[in-house]
Amino acid sequence: MKVLVVEAEEAFMTATGVMLNKLGYQVGLAPDCDEALRIYSSQGPYDVVLIALKFLRGSGAGGAKFIDALRQKNPEQKFAFITGSPVLKKPFSLQELDDFMGGFRRPAHSRFG
Repeated sequence: MKVLVVEAEEAFMTATGVMLNKLGYQVGLAPDCDEALRIYSSQGPYDVVLIALKFLRGSGAGGAKFIDALRQKNPEQKFAFITGSPVLKKPFSLQELDDFMGGFRRPAHSRFG
């Protein structure tokens, strides 16, 4: 299985590549969307494109255009996203939603509450 990792933080990108290799995946690494598109065009398709969410913020990041370009090449392309923020995966249960939201609540004894 081939995975393309698109991550701007070099240390994290490299570590992710090493871990995926240890798990038996073939890995392509790209520090930005332009390089990822070049790699995908020359070495793709990939089974999964693992992309940092930061590339989807703002028009200059290029993530949305990158995803659109890959979908034109391969409408079935699968994407997964890397983020340092908490993520709530759909579908979710009432308990999962409550647990997720609990991460944003201040403790009752907080001096700021």
